[in-house]
Amino acid sequence: MPRSLSSEAPSFWIRHLFPLCFAACLTASIVPLWIGRYLPAVDWPQHLYLIHLIGALKDPSFVFADLFVEAPGWTYLVFYYSVHFLEKILPIEIAFKVWLTILFAGIGFSFWFLLRSLKRSRWLTLIAFPMLFTYSFYWGLFSFMATIPWTFLSIGFFIHVLSDEFKTKRWVLCFIGSLLSLALLQLTHAAAMLFLAIALPAMLLLTPSDRPRRWAAVLSLLPGVALFLIWLAAGQSNPPELGAGPWQAVGALTEAKTYVFDPLSRRLTLLPARLAGGFWSYADRPALFVWLAVLLLTIVLSILRPQSSDLPLAPKFRPAVLFLIALACYLFLPMDVKGYMYQIYPRYAQLAALLLIAVLPFPHGPIYRIYAVAATLLGLYSGINLAIQFHRFDEEAREFDEVVAAIPENSKIMHLVVNPKSKNSTHAVYLHYAALAALRTNGIPSFSLARHDPFPVHYRSMEAVPMSRWEWRPQQFDWKTEASWYDVYLIRGMSPEKLFGKNIRRVEMIQEVGDWKVYRKKD
Repeated sequence: MPRSLSSEAPSFWIRHLFPLCFAACLTASIVPLWIGRYLPAVDWPQHLYLIHLIGALKDPSFVFADLFVEAPGWTYLVFYYSVHFLEKILPIEIAFKVWLTILFAGIGFSFWFLLRSLKRSRWLTLIAFPMLFTYSFYWGLFSFMATIPWTFLSIGFFIHVLSDEFKTKRWVLCFIGSLLSLALLQLTHAAAMLFLAIALPAMLLLTPSDRPRRWAAVLSLLPGVALFLIWLAAGQSNPPELGAGPWQAVGALTEAKTYVFDPLSRRLTLLPARLAGGFWSYADRPALFVWLAVLLLTIVLSILRPQSSDLPLAPKFRPAVLFLIALACYLFLPMDVKGYMYQIYPRYAQLAALLLIAVLPFPHGPIYRIYAVAATLLGLYSGINLAIQFHRFDEEAREFDEVVAAIPENSKIMHLVVNPKSKNSTHAVYLHYAALAALRTNGIPSFSLARHDPFPVHYRSMEAVPMSRWEWRPQQFDWKTEASWYDVYLIRGMSPEKLFGKNIRRVEMIQEVGDWKVYRKKD
């Protein structure tokens, strides 16, 4: 809470109101994760399967161990291996949700820390929680989401290294924090470095300091920068295969044709959906409107009772500059870098929304309690509404339990999910359920993220496992060279007769539940 409130607000409120409101908003935000078994996130099954492989490759009973190799690189490590650590003590799907819970708490606490570093009111943290379930979550871009706490910590520690009293115990701790947070960000997801490559130099310019502290602040960034350069060099020394197929590179990073950009009009039109577009009929959109209303309320209250600040002019611009950099990332970065990275700029919608909060003014005196009530009610409403939507999706997806029950252990499962859509979720949430089936039966799916170099598990040979040409068009397969290798076929959205054609006599149905069908190859 700002110092100016301490003399006007009762001590009980000072000590207890913020922690209680923070805890209420955080609790409401994590309830959707635990309301059911299934998450409406596209890549969720793929991440689960790769984490499972990290452990399974050490298990001599895993029959497909000779097809994979553990090969960690210079990014994606923190996400995969932290969940893998939790998997040692918990069932993997529960471990994943525990990790997401820690991540959501980490975003909340790190944003609180960033606000304090920027000399902003900690109360603004409360309106960050409705911005947790956005585009990155629904697509399952969890590793990128996991960089958000490291981003906030990197900026916050960097500012403290620049501004705190030199070589004190607190300064040393912040120096270590700056050093570790940027390095861990790179080891989590390298794409987040794009924002900090501009944001940290901006903070260096806008934060009053002296030469020794400036040199120390720059020095604290060197391990993270070195890791990023090593990752970049490793990618250049082992470029993706050129080709015309999906996910294949069309040129080098220096060639313009490698980059795909969306027009500015499309970026602006889709911005609301990037922040609240997980469910049909705009079921999660009202919370976005209420969020905007609370932002407006905060501005109105601060006009009625403006809060004074003794900060020099330059540091006052830091929150706005951070927001504008994040917004620029959303507006001007490419959508795809073919063969290297995909869905880039939409990820920054969430970061821009969070940093917009830091720009808000805050009211002086007891009037802040109006804000506290409104922000807490917003957090509770957003969490409860999403819990309802997640529950509806889970009820729909639960029939997959019966589907998996019919699949034998150690199966080779071919992904034939032609229709990955849900009646509740707007995203292609069933796209990777062959990987989920393989996870639960200790089998192998026909498509896995192990085909891509950045991930910590790779196929030993891309030719050893016949793969779908493109997971979004699984019906485009050849029986002899691809489908005949598998013994189980997971079907959704197309008749088996149309899928298999004349080879329908080679398979037989073993389960049908709702829109799902499971076929197996005849002996």
